[in-house]
Amino acid sequence: MKRTSFINLAQWKKCQSVPVAKPLVIAMAAALAACGQKKEQVTYVTSVDDCSNSTSLSVAQCEVAYKKALAEAARTGPKYQRRYECETEFGDNQCVKHNSGFFMPLMTGFLVSSAIHQATSAYNPVYYYSSPFSNYRNRLILSDGTVVGRRGSKSYSLPSGAASKKMPTVTKTVSRGGFGSVASAKSSWGSTRSGGWGG
Repeated sequence: MKRTSFINLAQWKKCQSVPVAKPLVIAMAAALAACGQKKEQVTYVTSVDDCSNSTSLSVAQCEVAYKKALAEAARTGPKYQRRYECETEFGDNQCVKHNSGFFMPLMTGFLVSSAIHQATSAYNPVYYYSSPFSNYRNRLILSDGTVVGRRGSKSYSLPSGAASKKMPTVTKTVSRGGFGSVASAKSSWGSTRSGGWGG
């Protein structure tokens, strides 16, 4: 006799109708919402020429985009009191002294999305994180800590609007933990958590 003949089908149907615990339902809903988050393809470019060769933008549009990205880097990029603190995160000769007196990483490029309206869009700068002591090594990262991806590609899939989302103005300098710690705790942007640079 097969084992399945011993299953009480009436009891099985009752088990199927037992309501799932609310926390599990909430967790499943959150997971499904994350899976359903809209994505967009963005192009990482490193210069005006790279922008005009790799995207649908004209040279003039790429020049505007590059200038906007530089302005965003100055406004939103991580700031350090000392050069060695910045270079520990981003690599030797990858930091410059800003006219504010702080040291900032060099912008290694910016993102362009075909979905954005070129005339009014912001262009978020991208930084290359080279610290050998971090899980974020060899990653391209936005100023709010959003990881774009590993270096070496031109195209990345990011949450919709990432290429042009408004970043907060930086009013604090980075202390211990640096860029990587903010990348792993980016949800606290704009909070008063010490060590971050959102303000």
